[in-house]
Amino acid sequence: MAGSPFLTRVVAPLPADATLPGSLSPGCFGCGPANQRGVQLRVRLEGDLAVSDLRLDPWLGGGPGVAHGGILASFLDEIMGHLALAHRVAAVTASFEIRFLRPVPIGTVLRGEAWLARRDGRKLWIEAEGRDGAGSVLAEARSLYMAVGLEHFGEALEGMTAEQRARLQSFHTDRPGV
Repeated sequence: MAGSPFLTRVVAPLPADATLPGSLSPGCFGCGPANQRGVQLRVRLEGDLAVSDLRLDPWLGGGPGVAHGGILASFLDEIMGHLALAHRVAAVTASFEIRFLRPVPIGTVLRGEAWLARRDGRKLWIEAEGRDGAGSVLAEARSLYMAVGLEHFGEALEGMTAEQRARLQSFHTDRPGV
């Protein structure tokens, strides 16, 4: 991870038993396997990072020949949300800031990496970056996530399968800070 004043690049370790649950919501734009209009990301853990890859096909375009900035933001936000889950915290994005460092050409396979920089109670500060195949950082993001209870998702819980509800039950909002 190259130096940048925008990101702290402090990486808090994942719990030794960290895992990712896959998609918690089949219709999720970022990772939902049932969302045919989404990007269906598969996020994995590598060391203390949550990682995913996204091929920027023409339908993800913005300006001529380049990826849409909103897609890049969604990509990094999705990986950051999975990182919170790897820390066994159900959390939602409270604020999100992104810097686009270089245009991302259509056809690029972007590697996204996210890490927990700091935790204080319900607040998780998560950082991420998107790199091209040569390792150049093309975008970087920082976000504040807030741990929430399952009641945050309200009526949506009623439509979930028993398996989905069981997976959600394993996440915490009161775990001591990192």
